[in-house]
Amino acid sequence: MPSSSPLQAPLAAVFRAAIIDLDGTMVDTLGDFVVVLQHTLAELGCHPIEIARADRAFIEHTVGKGTEDLLRKTLAHAWGLPDDDAEVLAHVPQAWQHYQAHYTRLNGRHSDVFPGVVEGLERLRAAGLPLACLTNKPTAFAEQLLQAKGLRGFFGPVFGGDAFERKKPDPLPLLKTCEALGTEPAHTLMVGDSSNDAQAAQAAGCPVVLVTYGYNHGHPVREVPALAYLDRLDALDEALYSSASSMGGAL
Repeated sequence: MPSSSPLQAPLAAVFRAAIIDLDGTMVDTLGDFVVVLQHTLAELGCHPIEIARADRAFIEHTVGKGTEDLLRKTLAHAWGLPDDDAEVLAHVPQAWQHYQAHYTRLNGRHSDVFPGVVEGLERLRAAGLPLACLTNKPTAFAEQLLQAKGLRGFFGPVFGGDAFERKKPDPLPLLKTCEALGTEPAHTLMVGDSSNDAQAAQAAGCPVVLVTYGYNHGHPVREVPALAYLDRLDALDEALYSSASSMGGAL
């Protein structure tokens, strides 16, 4: 890509690396979650009506805070109980075992890379930015999914929700990922799809941009403070230029 590319100018001048979220940012994984969670509920002996409650709409509003949180809320929703109910909590370990087995088998089979993601990653790489993937998904599942979708080669470090003591929206995962990249947070761009990503990035001191097509817990993502909002990952350059213009020419 020529050095005069509009993407390289803002990125190379300001950022030294980028951290990219996975579910809802690069890959639409709701189909995987629906199938795996419904299999998990079936293994637990749930009624078909209870199983059907783990549908795409529910998962889109729920996913993003780690597997244990997702399982707890799915069981509660299926059974019509609070997610801190003793019966729900008692079944989480067994649900986890079934979930792990089914997700390992089905990971990536019912998911698709969002339009513009491959092109966006290619442009980030052409701009010379090292890339890391940071997700609340377990690391093994993240690695497996990236490989299955042909995206693993774009990334150096890949960290999941089990990689550190705390998950996003805590800033620790971003700070540790910056350490792995060898960059300062202020010069490391975070790209995500939710308030989890934005809160973690802002607390860590990383600039953050958000895609508009992800899973922000059922809330409009443009209500979440961010440097810019992307309808496609390969529109990052235009979004950054628009943001720079609105701030008087400085990102």
